[in-house]
Amino acid sequence: MPSDSNNIFGFFDEFEASEGESQPLPIELMQEPIEISSTIDSQSPKVQKEVIRRIKIIDFVEKRLKGGWTEKNLNPILSLIEPELQLTPPSWRTLATWKKYYFEAGKDPCALIPKHTFKGNRQKEMDSQSLIDEAIQNVYLTRERLSVAEAYRYYKSRVMQINRGIVEGKIKPISERSFYNRIHGLPPYEVAIARFGKRYADREFRSVGQQVAATKPMEYVEIDHTPVPVILIDDELDIPLGRPYLTMLYDRFSKCIVGCSINFREPSFDSVRKALLNSLLDKSWVKPRYPCIDNEWPCHGKIDCLVVDNGAEFWSQSLEDSLRPLVSDIQYSQAAKPWRKSGIEKLFDQMNKGLVNALPGKTFTNPTQLQDYNPKKDAVVRVSVFLELLHKWIVDYYHMAPDSRERDIPYHKWNQSEWTPSYYLGAEKEQLRVELGLLRHRIIGVAGIRLHNLRYQSSELIEYRKYWASNNGKKLFVKTKTDPSDISYIHVYLESEKRYIKVTAVDNSGYTKGLSLFEHERIQKVRRLNTKQLTDDEALADTFLYMKKRIQDETDRFRGAKSNKASLPKTGNTSKLAKFNDVGSEGPSSINATPVKQETTAVFDVSEQLSDDDFEDIEGY
Repeated sequence: MPSDSNNIFGFFDEFEASEGESQPLPIELMQEPIEISSTIDSQSPKVQKEVIRRIKIIDFVEKRLKGGWTEKNLNPILSLIEPELQLTPPSWRTLATWKKYYFEAGKDPCALIPKHTFKGNRQKEMDSQSLIDEAIQNVYLTRERLSVAEAYRYYKSRVMQINRGIVEGKIKPISERSFYNRIHGLPPYEVAIARFGKRYADREFRSVGQQVAATKPMEYVEIDHTPVPVILIDDELDIPLGRPYLTMLYDRFSKCIVGCSINFREPSFDSVRKALLNSLLDKSWVKPRYPCIDNEWPCHGKIDCLVVDNGAEFWSQSLEDSLRPLVSDIQYSQAAKPWRKSGIEKLFDQMNKGLVNALPGKTFTNPTQLQDYNPKKDAVVRVSVFLELLHKWIVDYYHMAPDSRERDIPYHKWNQSEWTPSYYLGAEKEQLRVELGLLRHRIIGVAGIRLHNLRYQSSELIEYRKYWASNNGKKLFVKTKTDPSDISYIHVYLESEKRYIKVTAVDNSGYTKGLSLFEHERIQKVRRLNTKQLTDDEALADTFLYMKKRIQDETDRFRGAKSNKASLPKTGNTSKLAKFNDVGSEGPSSINATPVKQETTAVFDVSEQLSDDDFEDIEGY
């Protein structure tokens, strides 16, 4: 029985409590500490983190709010919370409730403790709770994604196992319904991380943000690649070539397409380079090349901010170096945040629906949709016809059609802007083509510059090396730019003179004339493959081992012979005798002119006579 002192001070012996003789603990005894002595420090780290999050959001909104805490005033500010605080914003109504409790409590942080902290039975057995946590952690919150029933079965088994060693005060398991409630009370985001991974959780619980609005043409230009879902036909051979890749640039302000590039090579720096040249330079060539086009394509000029994704071609050093003098900023979109680059994604969808889906030879992402349809057999559109249709669709249809909400027409939005972009004219055009070349750093040597398994040399480069080569033994490095469509020349940047010079390839056969880097690399690859096929690796290995063995045999033989000789003759003398006797492949293999006979006991050993002789006085030695 508990003592009187225990009754006075409110203590009780938990081991003496039993179903037959103990009274249930008063609810007030458990609720009182929560209402009176609860502090932030007494809460779990998870609760503390949530309270700090709420305080940050309230302070952030309070500093920017003009007017009451209404939906109209709060929603614009809430859209700024994620990009600036990296916190998930609440709804405006939830935020208003937080503010009410917080301000009424005199800005006491305890007022922001989540209410679910105080829910449930306050008389939880701590021993049972630890087993509940163990079951949840080891069974439910795993990548195997076992069911709640499986976790509860594990929990009950652990309770039975522990109770075997307890004589009095056994652990009473909670009901299955209570266990389900504990599971459902877990934070959904953390459950998703444990069971499905962080990437899935971030995608599932993401909030759609708002992209930065553009105020003028070419301020924000989005770029991306996509495979065009249609098989095209070769213009001359009438054979299917497969699906081309399209690189496109989209102006966020006017919604115009400012440039594009189509080819059958996978997205690369060269794809980006061609599309950028198409975007930055004047497009007066379009109508003469495609007479069917009625309207102008006025979109070109210098880009302020280029918005790209995380593709490898956009992280290349060549692109960053090329764009440094051409683009004010490069903005990389974060993964799982498609709204940062939503314009170009919607544009690809519009192009597929408005142009590609109607073409014979269209492909499907899901093979089950093909059924009896064969895109290769049904393909009839030639490459030149597709290019004509694409430019016609861009200039005469997409640019002239209103958007889905009928707010603007891209072509007129571009022309109505008070601000016009800067253009590349005259010498700037040529400079632009050089700057957008493939970047490499190389050494200027006696043979010039070695690049792409070729050699580049010019008189101007030789003169530069004469006067600017380092005297301290360091190598002379220079920056080179290669036009991927023509490797017959490169441009070399002379740092001391702050200019580029054109250096041609040393090529007497005309191999590099009009040759692209892609073609050259494939030719080199085929050449290496042919060489590898002609190589007999086993024969080379046998030859190598034979040579090693012969060298070792000679070493062992000489060591055995050396031990029987008092001294060796001078190498200079024996070398002269070898010259005299013409020792080698066309003559004998020894300076000993007297053949050694097996039956002769006395052998004339030249080496013994040479040990002290000196032939320096003989003419010709």
